[in-house]
Amino acid sequence: MRSRRPRVGFIPIHVACSLCTLLSGFSLSGGVVADDGADFFEAKVRPVLVEHCYACHSSQAKAVKGGLRLDSRDGMLKGGTAGPAILAGKPEESPIVQAVRYDDETTRMPPKGKLPPQAIEAIERWVTSGAVMPVASGGAGDGKSTGATAAAMPAPRYDFAKARAHWAYQPIRRQPSPIVKDAAWCRSPIDAFVLARLEAAGLSPSPEADRRTLLRRATYDLIGLPPTEAEYTSFEKDTADDAFAKVVDRLLASPRYGERWGRHWMDVARYADTKDGVLMFGDDRVRPYAYTYRDYVIRALNEDTPFNQFVREQIAADVVAPADQPWRLAAMGFLTLGRTFDNNIPDQIDDKIDTVSRGLLGLTVSCARCHDHKYDAIPTADYYSLYGVFASSEAPLELPLTAPLESVPGCVEFEKQAAAKKAEINKFLDEQYALLSETARKRVGDYLARCALAEPDPLETAIFFLSLAPDDLRPTMVARWRRYLKQHGSTDDPVFGPWAELLKLSDAELSSGAGAVIARWLERPAGVGPGQLNPLVATALRQATIRTRADVPRAYGDLIRTAYEASKARPAESWSGDDVASRAFRQVVQVVAGRESPAYFPRSQTYYQMSRGEKDAFGGKLVELDRMVVKARERAAPRAMVLHDAEALYDPRVFVRGNASSPGEPVPRRFLRILSCDEPRPFEHGSGRLDLANAIVDPSNPLTARVLVNRVWMHHLGEPLVTTPSDFGTRSNPPTHPELLDDLAARFMDEGWSLKTLHRLIVLSSTYRQSSAERPDARRVDPENRLLWRANRRRLDLEAVRDTLLALSGRLDTTMQGLPVDVLDDPKTARRTVYGLVDRQSVPAVFRAFDFASPDSSAERRPRTTVPQQALFSMNGPLVIEQAKALAARPEIAASSSTEEAVRRLYRRVFARQPDRIELTAGARFLDGAATAQASGVRSQLEPVEQLAQVLLMTNELFFVD
Repeated sequence: MRSRRPRVGFIPIHVACSLCTLLSGFSLSGGVVADDGADFFEAKVRPVLVEHCYACHSSQAKAVKGGLRLDSRDGMLKGGTAGPAILAGKPEESPIVQAVRYDDETTRMPPKGKLPPQAIEAIERWVTSGAVMPVASGGAGDGKSTGATAAAMPAPRYDFAKARAHWAYQPIRRQPSPIVKDAAWCRSPIDAFVLARLEAAGLSPSPEADRRTLLRRATYDLIGLPPTEAEYTSFEKDTADDAFAKVVDRLLASPRYGERWGRHWMDVARYADTKDGVLMFGDDRVRPYAYTYRDYVIRALNEDTPFNQFVREQIAADVVAPADQPWRLAAMGFLTLGRTFDNNIPDQIDDKIDTVSRGLLGLTVSCARCHDHKYDAIPTADYYSLYGVFASSEAPLELPLTAPLESVPGCVEFEKQAAAKKAEINKFLDEQYALLSETARKRVGDYLARCALAEPDPLETAIFFLSLAPDDLRPTMVARWRRYLKQHGSTDDPVFGPWAELLKLSDAELSSGAGAVIARWLERPAGVGPGQLNPLVATALRQATIRTRADVPRAYGDLIRTAYEASKARPAESWSGDDVASRAFRQVVQVVAGRESPAYFPRSQTYYQMSRGEKDAFGGKLVELDRMVVKARERAAPRAMVLHDAEALYDPRVFVRGNASSPGEPVPRRFLRILSCDEPRPFEHGSGRLDLANAIVDPSNPLTARVLVNRVWMHHLGEPLVTTPSDFGTRSNPPTHPELLDDLAARFMDEGWSLKTLHRLIVLSSTYRQSSAERPDARRVDPENRLLWRANRRRLDLEAVRDTLLALSGRLDTTMQGLPVDVLDDPKTARRTVYGLVDRQSVPAVFRAFDFASPDSSAERRPRTTVPQQALFSMNGPLVIEQAKALAARPEIAASSSTEEAVRRLYRRVFARQPDRIELTAGARFLDGAATAQASGVRSQLEPVEQLAQVLLMTNELFFVD
């Protein structure tokens, strides 16, 4: 029985307005699916308000200035004496946006200095998207008010045992199959769970789809391409009970499978081939080795790499990848291919935490960056435990090869050329590291003087500074010195105890009272322990003349610099003993030479200490190397964009209010407490990335398998079991079929974390095989089809649309892997769309029209819209026109002896079926009319058969899967 399909009528292609009527499935009104505004507010906007605004405009302010409160949406909408602060969706008219932009001299906020550009951009974006702000849940850590600041809120006392009662944290177990009335319908363990819910609601499943529909559905789901006429014929003739199972096995064995499902995963991994800094990188923003991650994903899926191994490799391939499989190193693109955020390291790490936690765990951990999570039991300390993992990981300058040089033609010669550029880069870096490290140590007195005599400068907390010379004081290093002195300025510190006490006095008090302070300290026993006085400090203070505050940092600076210079001149064995003199000398030297010193930074962090000119020069050298690689194209050997453990591991501290310049309490690198039965143990292996990966895929972790199974189910059935695939927290809706989700997750782990086994289980079920035909009786009971009483009809996504056009025209190039290509501007490019270049900063309009996932962050699912731009693409897109020409030029079509024969052959090629009588008549009439119009002088860029080919390539029958 033939499946129902939309009818199409045929008219000349040049009558564009009328042609739109052929696309009845393309609605003229489409929805826009926006990001979760509440999450964006918590991650990007609230931290800015807390840091710069709440002191004067919140419930915590001593006096709310102007009557304006910015700690709740109601407060912003109500406004103060000057009126509302926000007009949702209208940034240009919103006073808060005008104030932070400094548009009006009378309302510049904050008054002490303009916000950084990225903070202003965040506020603008938030207002534009509707100014969504979360409502307090009253749960642990939310302060009972959306206005509670991080500083004012009490430390959360999460009841983790109570929090683990949430459905997503329950242990995963195989579920007993429910008893159903129509047991004969159940082909798969899946079916009984679905049927039980249907029967409980008084519904029954839909009949099985016809064989043509079923084959087309499975083929698009598994490989993203249409079945061929031969495949239709073969399946329809195969009457064996396992005929469909053989089709599914064939599709899963196809190399096209990895390309299809690799693209799904790349949405989660926010894959792009470029950086995001157009102003910084311009035309050189292409990451020349990004494609190796895409190739890794496709190959790993085709080989059915167990998903737990897949996760380990993406987080710690530098440790777990087998030496004989270097291609697996490219898996770490999962971490390294995010945005650069203008080289803002905390934002880059936040992006990694967000991608890992939402993509693999279904938790919005990044919401705990500035304050404890308002809804889920994720304290800020847990966020910074993960922060420490990624802060302890860095990208090497020399990326490892994923294939031998000899396997790439022309590669050996190119690598010799590139080696010279790499040597130049390393030499520059070594010189800068030596210069800047030495300068930071020698200028200890100047840093101490700045801390003692000057108030903190806003630049000390800035991401960037524009030093003009190598010996300028580094604002960020000044900030570290301030923290160091605050930490060591106790009365028990043997080095800086006197410092703190002396600087409590004014110049007038010092001129007469410094001697008394020093005398009291000299009474202490000589030593390097708490409550003692370092003998070198004692000597320096005894000899110093201290009449003003400036004399204190001078005395300390002279002492520390002299000791450091002496340490370089004296042999180490002369001061390596355990006597008091040696220990005292080492203690003073360590102030500038130790790893805890504010003057210390590892070689890998040299770029962030460079002056503006040197930064530009170094960045230029890196861009030149990238440009060489891009220009060489196939002659450049593929390399993996890996991370490895930093030379100096980072000991994380909680950043107060998310401010990297205000570190608070130390925290260990460890896993989330909500996913740990007891207090989680600190990670033991280097940075902790391997420990993190192992914790994520530990069978006792109740989230990872559930999240993955839910994503796979979504792509096969059209809707997920949990409607928020990247958020399984307390704000998520419970799964529509909780027992089914658990049973699938348990089977998935028990059967070796095999994705192909999971696909097979789902696709061979009776649930999957249902018809998509409408049933008014069932719709009245379950209008959204949450109970799965039928299959969901779906429009092809961008990749399937383009690949289908190429396949039908006979031009599809099935070459696998390699450099990205231009799949849009060059209509002659015939590679599969998955190999197209993804430009993060400039996603083409056609991509956006067909709901391509934003590569800016991990995408939980693509929006689904039907908008006029899609129809206009089919009418006017060069890609469609080129494929229509190629389709009409195929030998079997070009050789048609009549208009009716041309219609039949076009239908067989495009739809793999014969046209019915109405279609044949309409098609022949169209060809005759177009030929007559052409003969009478009506111009068209397409010949009549090409016009008909284009019409067929834009029908609903082609664009939708039943």
